[in-house]
Amino acid sequence: MKYELREATLDSPFLRNVERLSGQNVSKCYQCGKCSAGCPVMPDVEVSPNRVIRMIQLGNEEDALNNDMVWSCAGCGTCAGRCPKCIDPGGILDALRAIALHRNAHNARGATEVRTFYQAFLHCVRTFGRNSEVGLMGAYNISSGRLWTNVVKAPWFLLKTKIAFTAHTVKKLDRMERVFQRVEAMDEAQWKELGE
Repeated sequence: MKYELREATLDSPFLRNVERLSGQNVSKCYQCGKCSAGCPVMPDVEVSPNRVIRMIQLGNEEDALNNDMVWSCAGCGTCAGRCPKCIDPGGILDALRAIALHRNAHNARGATEVRTFYQAFLHCVRTFGRNSEVGLMGAYNISSGRLWTNVVKAPWFLLKTKIAFTAHTVKKLDRMERVFQRVEAMDEAQWKELGE
């Protein structure tokens, strides 16, 4: 995928929204590249963290939201620890993921799998009150269309009691549902405030 630099706008609504969502001052980045030099997923992605930040600075929404770095970030914090300006690129990438999910814009390589995994994980937590390996694997396999993924490994996991046939549900599951409802209400208010 080829990315081209567009005319700099250095104060776009997109830049302001990313800064508000991430709590980071994206404009402070002067492209030293230390975040990219220490990133453990760099060998597997086409776009480095500092390039994503530059796309945001230039107001290049489409490329900033639709690249594989947004969906491949492991959230390890190495980039934040190396940044001389104390910027957290992982937090910025989290904000981009949130915007992409909100806009249903996930065209980058790996985006569909990550989005499907997020949704399966949240569904398990909402249903059982905690993560369930069997529930997560089942929900992900069904949602992704990969019905037989990990089926070969499942007997070994079951024999070694690494996973159980049934999911354990927490007591007072209604409290978890209220947490999800409050977070959804907060998200909705935040998107309205941002004009999305």
